[in-house]
Amino acid sequence: MIVEPTELGLRVRAPAKLNLFLEVLGRRPDGYHEIESLMVTVDLYDILTIQNDPSGQIHLVCDDPALPTDESNLVVKAAQRLRARVNLPLGASIDLRKSIPAQAGLAGGSSDAAATLVGLNLVWNLQLPTETLASIAGEIGSDVAFFLHAPAAICRGRGEIVEPIDLSLLPPLQFVLVCPPLGVSTADVYRRLVVPARPRSIGPIVDALTRGDSSALGSEIFNRLQPVAESLEPDLIRVREEWETLGPSLLDGYAMSGSGSASFGLARTRDAAWNAAERFGASGLGTVRVVACSN
Repeated sequence: MIVEPTELGLRVRAPAKLNLFLEVLGRRPDGYHEIESLMVTVDLYDILTIQNDPSGQIHLVCDDPALPTDESNLVVKAAQRLRARVNLPLGASIDLRKSIPAQAGLAGGSSDAAATLVGLNLVWNLQLPTETLASIAGEIGSDVAFFLHAPAAICRGRGEIVEPIDLSLLPPLQFVLVCPPLGVSTADVYRRLVVPARPRSIGPIVDALTRGDSSALGSEIFNRLQPVAESLEPDLIRVREEWETLGPSLLDGYAMSGSGSASFGLARTRDAAWNAAERFGASGLGTVRVVACSN
């Protein structure tokens, strides 16, 4: 997450995330599913411009007319929860510019909420520690806390239990990101999911990541939700088949992110990423971008 000062407030760049690994361990008594996931952020950003509002009102505007700007938006919810935690009559004006597509498994809304917590903590001069912001984040949504510990982490529980991973000494991971022109409902995917009797272990992919072994990392990329999403949206099968045609000469692995619909390929090099993106783009199956882990 990148924070930049502006004339009247702050500009916060909220990154998208990819699930390099996502396993479902069981269903919880609260109705959520227990997961274990390896997440990384990439350099595809929403941009929030945040200013203090002395009126005490929280006001959101967004360049995507399909998104609500009331308290059903996680940005507004994050601002309200933070204000309630400190019990002060604070207000904010927030301008949200969207680049991360919705219903794509990239957690744009959760990242925007985390960016709101970080930005308002500074704009309102609250000086709250990350642990307090993470506690609030866990109340807002499953993936929100992850973005306070980016660029990489193991996430457990329903996603709010975060174990950061240091990637500072490793070269940036290179990805090709494909966003088909359709969305997938997370609720529908989990509703149809059959919890595996023997969950797959996250250990090997975490070991490969921390060693910087791209080949081993690619072979361990995995998403339990992908077959379910493909059963709901058969066009996603065509996307997977297109990944398969690119072969191991360019990619070390590929999978869908989260509950979809976006998917990604882990490229062997930056040149391989651009080559794969050009070939995938010719398929017309979605918007194609080359992105890197934003570490």
